[in-house]
Amino acid sequence: MKQIYFSKYIPFCLLLLSCLFGKEVNAQQVPLLDQYYINPTVYNPAAAGANRLFNAYLMRNQKFADFDGGQVTHAFTADAALNEAKYGIGFNLINDNVGIFDNTQALLSYSYRLQIADDHFLRLGLAAGISDFRVNMNDLRANPSDPYLLNTDYKNTEFMANLGLYYTHKNIIVGLTIPQLLNNSVSENNDGAETSYKLVRHAMLSGGYEFDIPRIRDLSITPYVMMRYAKSSPVQFDVNVIAKLEEKGWFAVNYRDDFSVGLNVGVNVLKNFVIGYAYDIGIQKTGRYASNNHEFLIGYRLKGKRKREPERILDNDISTLKTLLAEKYKKIDRLRHELEQMEKEDKMADSDRDGVPDEMDECPKTPPFYIVDAKGCPVDSDMDGVVDSEDYCPEVPGIAANNGCPEQKEERIEMEERLENIYFAFGKFELTEYSRRKLQTVIRMMVENESYILKMHGHTDDIGSDSSNIELAYKRLTTVKNYLILNGVPDNRILIIPHGESKPIVENKDNQSRANNRRVTFEIYSYQ
Repeated sequence: MKQIYFSKYIPFCLLLLSCLFGKEVNAQQVPLLDQYYINPTVYNPAAAGANRLFNAYLMRNQKFADFDGGQVTHAFTADAALNEAKYGIGFNLINDNVGIFDNTQALLSYSYRLQIADDHFLRLGLAAGISDFRVNMNDLRANPSDPYLLNTDYKNTEFMANLGLYYTHKNIIVGLTIPQLLNNSVSENNDGAETSYKLVRHAMLSGGYEFDIPRIRDLSITPYVMMRYAKSSPVQFDVNVIAKLEEKGWFAVNYRDDFSVGLNVGVNVLKNFVIGYAYDIGIQKTGRYASNNHEFLIGYRLKGKRKREPERILDNDISTLKTLLAEKYKKIDRLRHELEQMEKEDKMADSDRDGVPDEMDECPKTPPFYIVDAKGCPVDSDMDGVVDSEDYCPEVPGIAANNGCPEQKEERIEMEERLENIYFAFGKFELTEYSRRKLQTVIRMMVENESYILKMHGHTDDIGSDSSNIELAYKRLTTVKNYLILNGVPDNRILIIPHGESKPIVENKDNQSRANNRRVTFEIYSYQ
């Protein structure tokens, strides 16, 4: 094993030995790592599972390389999210070697997520394990009469725990960690001289905000700050600025108060792997000894299989689902009740729906498509006993057997040009622009031949009651008739016959067949 010459590096060794011998000394004991913003679980147990991935990282940090041995820290961490990241578990194995001092920690961690508001989450984390501290006195060459250096190897194992909080809100991250929570102390007497080593309780507060850069795709900038405190030690802080290109990697610059400035670069490789490197330049008076500070990181990230949202709700929040369904059913029942009330009130006001209120209607049972007068009774303009709504010749007296027309010979005229049907959307009676163009052929024939009589037949599909379909067919016929009248066809030469759903051209089987039945057809006759 390589031996450390105490006389060569007296200042450095005195600094290290002061942590163990003489009076009890409290100082920063948690290793200073650079890429904790990439791997937050290395410090904070509450971050376990926070990014909804399985993560495994191996880090090596080397400081004071120009001293014999310097400080070398190795850290292996692994964590995973459970139950849609509501829980997290993790494992940390850290070895910190500073000259003759060697400290190894093995910790298991657990985190639990609380939702404190919309998009506001707080994770609570606890890590527990063992700390094995050793002093390799045989590695020193010094005055053999020094009573402090007569001991051989010294070792002690203690139970330890770390506590953490981890808050996230959209692009904000804030973490609080209390390493070495139990504040364990180990003492030893050597010929009346007491030596002690104490796991000092620390406090580490970190936070950052990720700014998306809209002009550069997938680029974000994150200022990230870390503050450290231990009893009897000054507050130390880091300032980092991280530029991250999603799915590619990151680049960062950092400043550690009164210690160093550095650069960090990382890349994503082979889909799930990341590699990072950090280099620090010391800015203390001892900077010439601490100028070669390096940190290497290699990591593996794996996305877990997420359950489909409906399954997650059914499995984990069945009470919420039942509540939502109950509210929906209540709303549907309320709307149904309101519709029934509206229909009831409408019928009470105008039961036959002819536009005349019941209190003024002398003919309250008139079919809804009939033309009525101010008293609500059917109109019979030619006084032939056939109401206008059923009279094919409403302005000429006729007989009921001939649908209100005079007894005369009816002859259907076969047209050289085909009279195309007019079709309507479901439940509608408005004309489309295409239908208006097709009606131009009918208008031209009727205007050029003053003896022609036009019969129009209105049809519907089978959806709805017979009476509602008769009414809908009548509305469609009236719409077509009004358009023809506006374009020069006399009113008394147009007959309308509403059939409703009684004469389908094809069987009503599907949407296409029903669309073919929603039509108005045309026939042209002459009477002698």
